[in-house]
Amino acid sequence: MRALDDSEVATFRSDGVVHIRNAVERELVDSILTSVQDLMTSPGRFGGSMTPEGSQGMFFQDRYLHPTRSDFRSYATDCGLAVTAAQATASSQMRLYYDHVFVKEPGTQELFAWHQDRPYWAVDGTQICSSWLALTDANAQSSALEFVQGSHLWDQTFKPEYPALEGLSPEQVEAALWKGVADHIRSFTDECPAFEDFPDLYNILSFNVEPGDALLFDFRTVHRSGPNDGTTRRAAISWRWLGDDAFWDPKPGADPIIQQRDTVLKPGQLISDDEVFPLIHRQ
Repeated sequence: MRALDDSEVATFRSDGVVHIRNAVERELVDSILTSVQDLMTSPGRFGGSMTPEGSQGMFFQDRYLHPTRSDFRSYATDCGLAVTAAQATASSQMRLYYDHVFVKEPGTQELFAWHQDRPYWAVDGTQICSSWLALTDANAQSSALEFVQGSHLWDQTFKPEYPALEGLSPEQVEAALWKGVADHIRSFTDECPAFEDFPDLYNILSFNVEPGDALLFDFRTVHRSGPNDGTTRRAAISWRWLGDDAFWDPKPGADPIIQQRDTVLKPGQLISDDEVFPLIHRQ
């Protein structure tokens, strides 16, 4: 396990994100890459390409793999990032919400606009974060993540955006996704500005990552990923972690990956359903 030092913990808490170099051994990265390649051939129920037919490149995503794929279930434990997430958030335990694979081939122009993870999820709290493990080299040009420094401390939640559907009306987004998402979008009043247009007000953090590096970030931190204008594939896997104070907070029209019918939890209860939210680390 790659433990965090005091400066890394302090950076996570002040900036909302920390770059953890050599977080995972290359042998495990290679195993995950093999599984990702297999996944692209045979995606799960949430997986597939988000690139329109005939467009350049390919933006592939798949998620919530650990309940049905034993290899991905093992990776969530073997990566050790639940422990670093617990360190960073001062949690005594860490549960897995879901895992998420991203692949962008070179030339892919799809992006993910500025957003926070918080408005999409059916959980809430202050000890919730994601670890984004680089499976390939990446930088801002080739679609590595960028972050607005300190945005997790703003006590502000922005209207959610959806990949490949940015700029559409709530009704158009609902037609492409699932019932209720239009009302969910309209329940938020604040929209993310173009932070890059205000360099005197906002500091944008970007990182050059190598295979085995991880970006650990608070689920309230504003972030984005751009096109892959590099010459090689950009691949990564995220694990979404739930710490001590995370509680069940289903929202009509939010991400349907885990819904009320899937858990015994009642709204407002601390996350404790081992079947749905497996306990990966306990101090």
